[in-house]
Amino acid sequence: MSEEWAPNEEQNSGPISRVAEFFIDELNELQEELNCPDEFIYNFLETLQSRWSPHSCHSQIRKLKKENPDY
Repeated sequence: MSEEWAPNEEQNSGPISRVAEFFIDELNELQEELNCPDEFIYNFLETLQSRWSPHSCHSQIRKLKKENPDY
C-alpha cells in the first residue's frame, strides 16, 4: 500500500471503539482468571500484534488473497 491509511471519524467512533472496548474487557477478564501481571498481558498483545506485521507470513497471505481473490 503506497499511501498511509487512516480511519475516518465514523470508523473511529464506531467499529474501532467497539472492538477496542471488547479487547479491553476480554483482557481484563483473562487477567482476572489467570491472576497474571500486566506484563503478561502486554507481552501477549505483542505476540498478537506481530501477526499483523507487514513482514509476517499471515500478512503476506492476506495481501496475496486480496490481490488474487481466487487463491
